[in-house]
Amino acid sequence: MDSTLDDIRFLADSANRVDALVALREGPCDRDELQATTGASAATVGRILGDFEERGWVSRDGYEYELTKPGAFVAKHFTNFFDRMNTERRLRNVWGWLPSEVNGFTLETVAEAVVTVAEPGDPYGPANRCAQLYRETECLRGFDAGLTAPHHFEVLYHQIVEGMDTEIVFPPAVSANIASTYPEKAAEVFGSNSFTLWLHDSLPLFRILIYDDRIGIGGYDPDSGVLQVYVDTDAPEAREWAESTFESYRQEARRVTPDRVSSEGSG
Repeated sequence: MDSTLDDIRFLADSANRVDALVALREGPCDRDELQATTGASAATVGRILGDFEERGWVSRDGYEYELTKPGAFVAKHFTNFFDRMNTERRLRNVWGWLPSEVNGFTLETVAEAVVTVAEPGDPYGPANRCAQLYRETECLRGFDAGLTAPHHFEVLYHQIVEGMDTEIVFPPAVSANIASTYPEKAAEVFGSNSFTLWLHDSLPLFRILIYDDRIGIGGYDPDSGVLQVYVDTDAPEAREWAESTFESYRQEARRVTPDRVSSEGSG
């Protein structure tokens, strides 16, 4: 008699079976639709459906197949498990750059997140993802302990001067670096009514940004200062964690007026 592990192997050993299960989870499909979804041959799709029927996971109505209640149960939990394993795999080598030591932050926090990792062919992928989210929000809060001025300052600048309500906690050195690297634009940003700056002397080396509909968490390489990973999600539990963490650091920070930015940073 087959064991539970045999059923798991049955799915895990075939991308076509997983793709067919995901497609059927979306709704009834005929064989042609499953061929198009999986890229498998007609014979392979036929074998998959036969195996699913044998296990009681699908039923047939004319030319269409749909999941039974046991099949829907398997599809839901197997695909969730598959997605979480995929997230863990993507985060495995960059987990050390994320705030794993901060209370409440776990892999579950970002289980359904979009994960963007710096790759040899795209070293600024995480920064680009962050910049994309700047363009999609009307309100931005958070902190950023980056060792240098943030990438895509131009994007952030334009969003703020166009009225994006922004409240940021920086280390003094980062705010001073921005002021010296982009003196005119930084003065405009720091003087904007829609921008509030707080300084904190001992931020951990990561960033948390809270957008209208998502939150983002980024981790830096301490040697290069390059953003190595950025994960963003709309999960309510992740948002609750991000807002709580941001608020704890903001309470320890000091609010800075525009005329004090350079002196605070150099001091």
